[in-house]
This record gives sequence, structure tokens and C-alpha cells, in this order.
Amino acid sequence: MRRADRLFQIVQILRSRRLTTAAYLAEILEISERSIYRDIQDLLCSGVPINGEAGRGYVLEPGFDFPPLMFTQEELQTLMIGMRLASQCGDRSLRQSAEQIIAKVDAVLPAQLKPALERTVMDVPMPLLEESTAETLAVLRRAAGNEQKVQFQYCDENNATSERIVRPLELAFWGKVWTLVSWCELRNDFRNFRLDRISNMTLLDQYFSPEPGKTVENYYRKLQQQIEEKNND
Repeated sequence: MRRADRLFQIVQILRSRRLTTAAYLAEILEISERSIYRDIQDLLCSGVPINGEAGRGYVLEPGFDFPPLMFTQEELQTLMIGMRLASQCGDRSLRQSAEQIIAKVDAVLPAQLKPALERTVMDVPMPLLEESTAETLAVLRRAAGNEQKVQFQYCDENNATSERIVRPLELAFWGKVWTLVSWCELRNDFRNFRLDRISNMTLLDQYFSPEPGKTVENYYRKLQQQIEEKNND
């Protein structure tokens, strides 16, 4: 959990209870009491009106709230459809994050806007991914963020299977499928892979740094160049 999220959670817990001990907060947030003491001090320095002291407990002064989020109804519908799409076309972690975002917005939304959040007229009722593809997405998201190489088997549109080691660079959702933009060590070039055709994937204990000619920016420049050359033929 990011520290900013943890500070927000602490305020939410304090708001819901009369007296809250550091031990209780530490247990709920799965951190040490020492970290709670530091977080409380930082909240106090930020102007959050918390009364109490270490060893006895903390109380949030009545009436404190975060600045209101002033959304229009159209903006709330955009937010909700975005979160529902993330829930249905992402992995488990993305689904949980989407639910947490909605809960955070609901917690600080002015009362007059809450009905608009609940009554959005757009929905995404069915999952858009197979569970196996969602699991592949979760691994590749983590690998791309950590700049970590992955190895997998890939079955192309002609049912030919190959073993690949790639640098995962970017993931893209096309409405029906996710694809991975990567630098493929087998082809020594950029390649796109459909996630639903990937199997037997392994995170390798090998990391990479951006190199000239092998970054996602290089990929898009190369793609744009190919498009321009095709248009000029």
C-alpha cells in the first residue's frame, strides 16, 4: 500500500471510531506501531485535527473532512464506467483497485452527489477476459513495471509454437484482447503478442534498462515510419 493511501485509510478509520489505538491501526494496516506514530505526526503537521497521544489512543475532531470532490453527473458516469471496465477487463488486483477507488470517492463525495454515483446508467455486466488471461495480464503488468524479462510459449495464428524471452514494454486492450508490446530476444526486434495465446510463462531473474532502439518510444517511432512509408508507396 502506498503511504498516501495509508494516511487516507488512517483518517477514515479515525472518523468511524470514537477512540482508536496505535495497536489497532497497526493491526488493520499490517504495519508497525512505530510507523503509525510517524503517520499520525505527519497528519498532524498537515493540519488534520487529531487529539490523543501514543499509548492511549487517538480521536479525530468532529466535522473534519477532506475537501469535497465536485464532480458533474457526466464526470461521475465517466468515472464509474472507467472503474467498471477496469474491473471486467483487468486482473484481480485491478478489480480490487477499482473497488477501492470507488469507495474512496464515495467517502469524500458531497451528499448531494452520492445519488448520481449510485445511479449511473452505463454498466459492464460481463467479464471480458478468461481467468487465465487475467492471470497472464497480472504477471506481465508486474514484469513491465519492474523491467523484468519473461519467458513463455507462444502459439501464433497458424498454430505454430515458439519459445520466447522478451522485455515487456507496454500492454494494450483492444476491446476483445490484450496485447503485449515487447522487445523479443529471439527475433531481435519488436513484437506484439496476444495474451490469450501465451502459456507456460515464467518471470526470469533478469532485469533490463531502457536501451537506445529498444524502448516503447522507439517502437512507436518505427511504427509511424512504417505507416508513412506505406502511405507514400
